[in-house]
Amino acid sequence: MRLKTFTATYLLFIAVLFSGLSIASVYLNNSQTNMLRRQAERDYFRISAELSKDIAVLYGVSAIPDDLDLSPAVESLVLSYARYYRGHNIEISIIDLQQENNNIPANHEASFVRRGQEHFIHIAGTLSAPFQYYQLNYYLNITESITNMRNIQRVFVIFFIVFSLIAAFILYFILRRIFKPLDIVAKTSRKIADEHYHERIHIKGSNELTEVAGDFNRMAEKIENQIRLLEEESAGKQRFIDNFAHEIRTPITSIYGNAEYMQRAVLEEGEIFTLTQSIMDKTGQMTEIAGSLLRLATLRNYTPVKTQINIGCLFEDISQLLSKQMNEHGVKFSYKADGGVLSGQEDLIKSLLLNLCLNALKACSPGSGVVSLIAEEENKRTVLSVTDTGSGIPSESLQKVIEPFYRVDKARNRNHGGAGLGLTLCKQIADVHDAEMIIESSVGVGTVVKIIFTTSG
Repeated sequence: MRLKTFTATYLLFIAVLFSGLSIASVYLNNSQTNMLRRQAERDYFRISAELSKDIAVLYGVSAIPDDLDLSPAVESLVLSYARYYRGHNIEISIIDLQQENNNIPANHEASFVRRGQEHFIHIAGTLSAPFQYYQLNYYLNITESITNMRNIQRVFVIFFIVFSLIAAFILYFILRRIFKPLDIVAKTSRKIADEHYHERIHIKGSNELTEVAGDFNRMAEKIENQIRLLEEESAGKQRFIDNFAHEIRTPITSIYGNAEYMQRAVLEEGEIFTLTQSIMDKTGQMTEIAGSLLRLATLRNYTPVKTQINIGCLFEDISQLLSKQMNEHGVKFSYKADGGVLSGQEDLIKSLLLNLCLNALKACSPGSGVVSLIAEEENKRTVLSVTDTGSGIPSESLQKVIEPFYRVDKARNRNHGGAGLGLTLCKQIADVHDAEMIIESSVGVGTVVKIIFTTSG
């Protein structure tokens, strides 16, 4: 690109420069030629008039016979003229047309002649009557002027060559400076194409190229963010597959082991009941996982049927549903609602809060801990909070706990119930209600999960 631009621009410049110098050279040459021709014509007519006057004085007669010939006195007069004008680069001579038997030439036509290395302007014509049989030959030596014009032309050629070379270097450095930002853009683009997404263009100034660089950097930043999101999504999908495989493998292994044992061993009625109950429990666990996954898929594009929910009544229902489990674990449960209503699908909101409260219950040590359900208004938005005084969540796990089957404690199993999809479902329910779910936690202190609704009505 740079070479093509350089070649095209340089050839155009050379063409314009050559045309300009050619026009200037032709103009100067024509001007000089016309000036010399006019000078020659002025000199010729002046010399012709003076010579005619001097010849008339020389003869001293008023009536000159027709058989007037070129006398020695006239020749001497002409020689004196010739000697005088030779110092002015002018040669003159007289020809007697009667003696030479020549025709009378055309009147005073100027022409360019060359003798050897010398150049002349030649004008020939007859003298005025009664000396019309005398032809005056006038030669103006213009060799010096021709030499000067050729020197000027040589200067033009030298100027053309030198200036063309200088212009080539200047054009090269100008194009190099112009294309430098484009080279930077090209190099940065190649680096980004080679997966160096952090690369950016750094160009100083305030011109169009700087604006292009800014737009390029914004584009590169968006590409980097999209790549990061894709990588995070890919990693999340891989974790989902790994976690799902781990979750489903345990009950399947248990079911297969129990079934194989029942097939090979001679069992008593009590043992058969125990093994079949274990198979049913593991099957129920798998059914729960399948149901949760189906519910997640359904909620992904679900539009809730919203009604006005009385928050106080909602909290009372949840308290009744959880009272037995809270008492069995020795965990205190409290709720506080400042009245008000909430716009949403009641069964989904209740499911969301029940899941959060059960997770809070599991985080508390048996015989101790407090789980609180609070509704309040912040900046004209309804906020539902579930707080516990449990073990807390490490900071590195806060962004991952909403992923399907993710476990903060890798050694923990599902024997205590749950499909590992509770927080994922909670996040999905919040999303379909245009609400934001925020999790704040400190290890050894507890966890707060807030559901912030856009509006309360």
